[in-house]
Formats: sequence, C-alpha cells, structure tokens
Amino acid sequence: MTSPDERKSFWERHEFKFYRYGHVYALIYGQVVIDYVPQRALKRGVKVLLIAYGHLFSMLLIVVLPGYFCYHFRTLTDTLDRRLQLLFYVSFTNTAIKYATVIVTYVANTVHFEAINQRCTMQRTHLEFEFKNAPQEPKRPFEFFMYFKFCLINLMMMIQVCGIFAQYGEVGKGSVSQVRVHFAIYAFVLWNYTENMADYCYFINGSVLKYYRQFNLQLGSLRDEMDGLRPGGMLLHHCCELSDRLEELRRRCREIHDLQRESFRMHQFQLIGLMLSTLINNLTNFYTLFHMLAKQSLEEVSYPVVVGSVYATGFYIDTYIVALINEHIKLELEAVALTMRRFAEPREMDERLTREIEHLSLELLNYQPPMLCGLLHLDRRLVYLIAVTAFSYFITLVQFDLYLRKKS
Repeated sequence: MTSPDERKSFWERHEFKFYRYGHVYALIYGQVVIDYVPQRALKRGVKVLLIAYGHLFSMLLIVVLPGYFCYHFRTLTDTLDRRLQLLFYVSFTNTAIKYATVIVTYVANTVHFEAINQRCTMQRTHLEFEFKNAPQEPKRPFEFFMYFKFCLINLMMMIQVCGIFAQYGEVGKGSVSQVRVHFAIYAFVLWNYTENMADYCYFINGSVLKYYRQFNLQLGSLRDEMDGLRPGGMLLHHCCELSDRLEELRRRCREIHDLQRESFRMHQFQLIGLMLSTLINNLTNFYTLFHMLAKQSLEEVSYPVVVGSVYATGFYIDTYIVALINEHIKLELEAVALTMRRFAEPREMDERLTREIEHLSLELLNYQPPMLCGLLHLDRRLVYLIAVTAFSYFITLVQFDLYLRKKS
C-alpha cells in the first residue's frame, strides 16, 4: 500500500526547498523582501542586520563600483581591433541598462517593502490556502513552468561563470585586462540582482495563472450543478447554497485581480528594465554572431564570445516565458468570460442567485489587465517587437562594422 508521500509529485515533496533556496539566494544579494513562501519568521535583530546589509550591498553596486569602472573606462574599451571595440561598446551599454534596472529595483524594494510582503507574499499565501481544496489539475502546468525557470536560470548562471573563468584564464596570457574580468563579475552580480526580483514577479504571475484556472474550473462545476436544479421543495435551499458559493468565488476573483494588479504596480519599472535589457542582449547576440561569422576561421573566435552568445539566447528565452505567463493569463480570463456566458442563458432562478451572477459578470467585465507604466501589455507581441527592433539596430551596427573594416 502506497503512502501519501509516495503519491505526491516531486514538486509537492520538495516545493518548500525550492522556495527556501530562492529566499537564501536573494538574501545573498541583500533582497530580504523576497520570500516566496514564508516558513519561519526572522528574529527582529537578524532582520535589521539583513536589511542593513542589503542597503550596504546595494550602495556598493550603485555608487562605489561604477566609479571604479568609469575610471577604467578606457581600459575596458581599448583594443586595436576597431570592430571588437564596437562590440565592447554594445556590451558596456547592456551593463549600463542593467545598472539602471538595479537602481530602480533597489528604490522599488525600499519604497514597497511592506507592500510587497503584505499585498503580494501574504496575499499569495492566503489565496493558496483558499484554493487548497480546488481542482488540482492546474498545478501541473505551474510546476512545469517553475521547473523550467529554475533550470534555465541556473544554466544561465553556469554559462556566465564559465565565461568569467575563461576571461580569467586569458589574463595570464596577457590578452585580457584584469579590469575586464572585474567588469564581467560586476555584470554577473547586476544580472543576479535584477533576476531575483524578476523571478519573484514570475512566481507571483505563475500563481495568478494557476488560481485563474482553478477559479474557472470551480465556476464550471458550479454551472453544471445549476443545470441539475429541478423544481421542488429543496430548490430554494439549493439556490441559497449556490448563491453563497458564487459570492465566495466572486470574492476570490477580486483577490486574484488585486494580487495581479499589485504585483504589476510594484514591479512595472523593473519589468521595463528587463525588456530594455533583453533588447540590448538581443542586439549584442546578433552582433556577436556576425562577428564570429566575419572571422576567417572559427579557431580565432574567443571562448567568452561563444559563451556570451549562448547566454544572450537564454536571456531571450527567459524573457519570453515571462511574457508567455501573462499571455496565458489573458487567455484564461477569456475562458472565464466564456464560462460566464453560460450563466447568462435564460433560466428561472432565485433572485439572489441571479444578482450574484450579475455582480460576478460585472466584476470580470470591468477588470482590465494591468499595463507596464500604463503604456505596454506584457505579452508575446512585446517580445516579438523587441526581437524585430534589435534586428533593426543590428543592421545599423553591421553598417558601422563594414565601414570600420574598409577603413582598416
């Protein structure tokens, strides 16, 4: 006879270990606010020390180290190969956008510290409890997205670490300045700093998608029960029960809306920075591949360049799945609207039940998916637009490259 633990999936058995790993990794970068599922309250003294460490670490990234690299800017971009120098400028711009995103992330985490805890983390925990007895089928896609994100992020980290070690090996040969190795480590830390918050936002949106799907299944089940109502002495009693359940579903729907809206409101500037960083990463990736193909032989291509190309591709995939989650949320809201149309079919029902159906319909009708800074919808169209824009800029870079090649 199998035990209950053996019937659980791998994710269900190790879910809290993944969350604890993410929380500890965020603490390393001074982001105490990121706690996916709070399991144990921090002591006040420890929490104060961690917050102080987070401020000091952020000031080091934002104030101290940029001064060091600005002082050595000429060393970072100096090379006899003018075409390679153009690649250095593009990479420097990429890091500069990451730096701006770090500033925005630090300010947002500081300003919204309590709000992120209460309106995102605790609200998500509350909804998880509310949907504990809901249909569990939507958990499988959620688990897959979490697995994929976890593996992709760790793979990208390993790729960047390999690139740093490759550059460090070139230092001994004298072909790479030590300052460039320091700059590569700095860019790696900046990426991790912003990615922690992006992963948290991804986790919240993935949870929102799961709750919408569970909500839709519960709504469909309730509609099937309404179809089974028959005139009789217990009709009024059944209508009252269905009204209570529909009112509860309406409250949960509002809470899901609030969770998604608050998550976007507090992370919208970080997400804009992520989109801009993806744009420059795609540009760097295109130009790096062109730089490789323009070489006489693949033996002349340095290992860090290849690693950088693979990393930029992974970064684009990472951004794509973030947008894909929001695309699925939009599609699920459309599916919920279709389910509600079944409620709109004429049928003799209790007055309170009819009123609850109208209220839920208005709730869904008046809800507008949040936009980034009120300008953009975070969906697949935005990611495609980024790729097309990066390719357009890439053509401009190729023209500069051809000009420099003729000049040399």
